[in-house]
Amino acid sequence: MNLPKHFWLGFWVMLIGYTLIRMFFYDGVLPAPHWLKEQRQLVRWGNIFIIYVAGILIIRKMDESWMLWAWNAVHVVLMLYLIFAAAYEYIIEPLPYGLRASVAPIIEFLISPAYYVALALLYAFVQKNKPRSEKN
Repeated sequence: MNLPKHFWLGFWVMLIGYTLIRMFFYDGVLPAPHWLKEQRQLVRWGNIFIIYVAGILIIRKMDESWMLWAWNAVHVVLMLYLIFAAAYEYIIEPLPYGLRASVAPIIEFLISPAYYVALALLYAFVQKNKPRSEKN
């Protein structure tokens, strides 16, 4: 697969961020300081933001507007869902079980590099099938 070099930089940033979150908060492989465990949600939101911004910066360099649109659309919609769910739970009452259960997989999706890799595979497929005159 022929991907731009900067794609791999973004991939490694996302993979390292995802791995650290998994090792500290989910799997407990590394002992997290007590103060860090208390700020777990803030750290997760920070990681989601870092992944989101890294994706924007790298995808802009790939010069594919459809990829940037897809990246932003999926992230913004899912982050808004999380914000509304958190606001509902904080202001009104605890979320119903079905909605509460949907939050963890969304957070997992947003911090993992899975979507970034899926877009890269789609990018490689599109580049492979472009006529020679249109290729970057």
